Amino acid sequence: MNCNLEVMIDHIDHICQIAGNALHVGMGTDLDGAFGREQCPYDLETIADLQKVTGLLAKRGYADVDIENMMHGNWLRFLRKAWADK
Repeated sequence: MNCNLEVMIDHIDHICQIAGNALHVGMGTDLDGAFGREQCPYDLETIADLQKVTGLLAKRGYADVDIENMMHGNWLRFLRKAWADK
């Protein structure tokens, strides 16, 4: 991927603006080796760098609850609903 974390945050912010809230964004990484590092922002070198994402979202004015939802809460809500429907 030819972008850095700031550009990634631009895209996340755009999605939130279109959706009207932060309930439709879920973070996922390719740092597990599935697609290789070339699919990640170039300044996301290790899993530890994910901590930078929360700071960048906070800098854009996102509340803690919105950041928690984007980092894991939205996935949990989605999966709990999907599993409950079975």
